[in-house]
Amino acid sequence: MQPSEIESGSSEPKRRSTGKIALLVLLIAGGILCVGLVLILAASYREYRASPKLVEGVHLNKALLQSYALTPDQAEAVAKYGYPDSFTITFYKEEFSPNFKGEVRDEIWRYYKDGIALSFYEGILVNQETIPDAPTSWVALPYHPDQFSAYENLDSVLASASIKDYFELPLEKELVENGNLYYAPGLTFGTVSDRLVYVETIMMQEVGE
Repeated sequence: MQPSEIESGSSEPKRRSTGKIALLVLLIAGGILCVGLVLILAASYREYRASPKLVEGVHLNKALLQSYALTPDQAEAVAKYGYPDSFTITFYKEEFSPNFKGEVRDEIWRYYKDGIALSFYEGILVNQETIPDAPTSWVALPYHPDQFSAYENLDSVLASASIKDYFELPLEKELVENGNLYYAPGLTFGTVSDRLVYVETIMMQEVGE
């Protein structure tokens, strides 16, 4: 009887050791599975972020609304001609001008009924030129230059310009790293690292014209 009791006693540690190994294997497999799932989700999110998308019915946060204060030259233009029928605004850091260093707001305001375009550099009128007439069926847009401020983020742009629907087009990083283009009715704008750098209105015509 004694030899069999010794044999039975020695098998118990073996079973415990086997159970621990099996548990360890399960834990390792579970960890690998979790890591794999995280990597898959991360890759899916990156792919989602890099893909074009249509966004509709955005809830606008009015607390983020910003406005730009018109300069005397711009206020004079608005008093004389009204707000421009279309415009282009770019924001960039000036590095080459001998007269100014820093962040620049560069604008072109177009007045089709008056046949002129006004160029403003940091709010100062620097040029006026004639432009061709717009199509007779063009649609007036609801946007004004003072709705857009330098380097505001996407949510602020949407709130300031009352944009609820837009199309987002991420740019290839070889072109502009962390760059995105957005298209809203009658408007396109661009951001870099979620900072506004470009705004331009888009001419729209009546349907059927």
